Amino acid sequence: MPSIDDRMRKRFILMNSDAVLRQAVESSIPEKWEMTEATDLDAFDEWQEILLHRFMLLNLEDPQISDPVELIDMIRREHQLNIPIFCLGGSRELRDQARSARADRFFDREEGLQRLPEFFQQFAW
Repeated sequence: MPSIDDRMRKRFILMNSDAVLRQAVESSIPEKWEMTEATDLDAFDEWQEILLHRFMLLNLEDPQISDPVELIDMIRREHQLNIPIFCLGGSRELRDQARSARADRFFDREEGLQRLPEFFQQFAW
């Protein structure tokens, strides 16, 4: 069972395998924030571990993520988690499917990277 200190750590999830995107995200991470990188939910021993993170960045264009829409659906419907999911990239059709699965916001890759400081500030509580 996680401690209070563990629950208060500033962490986010990057669902991605692209080294260039990882590097761009890492360069934006403020002090005291931690990143967990994965390409599927199996990276988390238990689904409750996802709740120890404040938000998720999901690379919709990552070929290592077999079905990003299914991943969103599993988080929302099967596990019933309300972690904010911010999607990067993706076609209009893929974004529409992700929206139907209840992802929160959608950005082109560059816009999403530019908005990262805002997300870190918003979720710094």
